[in-house]
Amino acid sequence: MKSEEVFRSFFKTKSSLVIAHRGYSKIAPENTISAFKLAVRFKADMIELDVRITKDGTPVIIHDSKVDRTTNGTGRVKNFYLWVLRELDAGSWFDHKYIGEKIPTLKEVFDAVGGKIPINIEIKSASIKDKLTEKVLAVIYENEIADNVLISSFDPRVLKNVRKLTDEIPTGFLYHYPIYFNPVRTLLNLGANVLIHNYKFTTPKLVEKLHNAGFKIFVYTVNSPNHILKMLEIGVDGIITDDVKLTRRILNSFNQT
Repeated sequence: MKSEEVFRSFFKTKSSLVIAHRGYSKIAPENTISAFKLAVRFKADMIELDVRITKDGTPVIIHDSKVDRTTNGTGRVKNFYLWVLRELDAGSWFDHKYIGEKIPTLKEVFDAVGGKIPINIEIKSASIKDKLTEKVLAVIYENEIADNVLISSFDPRVLKNVRKLTDEIPTGFLYHYPIYFNPVRTLLNLGANVLIHNYKFTTPKLVEKLHNAGFKIFVYTVNSPNHILKMLEIGVDGIITDDVKLTRRILNSFNQT
């Protein structure tokens, strides 16, 4: 199945998607199995997560390049062997009830929720030479989940590499600043399917331009009711949020008007 067909399958309705940022990270420690399971429980349409690589080449789920903020350890993820990383506590910083939560591997996420919800995998690759993209793809195909994932990155090199390796998996280009380039041409050049953009710089004109060219647009990270509603009004295709329940409630109300 081509990436365009897979991507269209994420949009079985015309409604915007509620995308759980690092899982349901408002009520559970980000990028943990608990956060991902809660996203499913509270009816997110998709989860977003971040993947990095360990010293021994295992894709693991953590946002920062260092473990300091979200665990009881210190140091760079790439300098940890998996077995050492697994000894860290990734939950108690958030709430005592999550003490003992581990940094999960990508495979463990697939085992826990892979068949229940589409997954947006943001590749946090410090260097193309680390082969993280190839290892992520290997885990995806080993778990037969290619039709239920989206790969995204801020790094155009990562997206070009994904497209060189497979045309089956849809990709998203992450961008933070106001658009000063031709977004349609950029997505075409990258072989990408969606622009994932900072909501603060997302305009009705940008949404219209992408839709007219057959592309989708997700916005991040939207947590206030006013901003969620504004993004729905201008027609974005997905809202990446920390607060799944709030966003779902606003979306349901919006769809009834």
